Amino acid sequence: MIRLDLRSPAMHSRIVNASPRGMLLVMPDARPIGTRIHVTVHLEEQGKEIKVDGIIVHCSTTENVDPRFSARAGILVTFSEPDWIDLCNQLAAR
Repeated sequence: MIRLDLRSPAMHSRIVNASPRGMLLVMPDARPIGTRIHVTVHLEEQGKEIKVDGIIVHCSTTENVDPRFSARAGILVTFSEPDWIDLCNQLAAR
């Protein structure tokens, strides 16, 4: 789930690529560079959520089979809970 500010409605998103310092998301609409974004990563298997904040550093529209995800956004992570780094390390080890 992503929010563009803490009062905006949440939108579904998917993480395509992730690292401790950044991520690539597919999301419903393109947003301007510099937009602050709040991401909640849902880990259903573990029954927990991880909060990550960042800034959009690049964004483009894409033709996608799934109309819910018509944009790709590169995010520079500015804040993350410690579980984010643990998750990225686990994914890198796979």
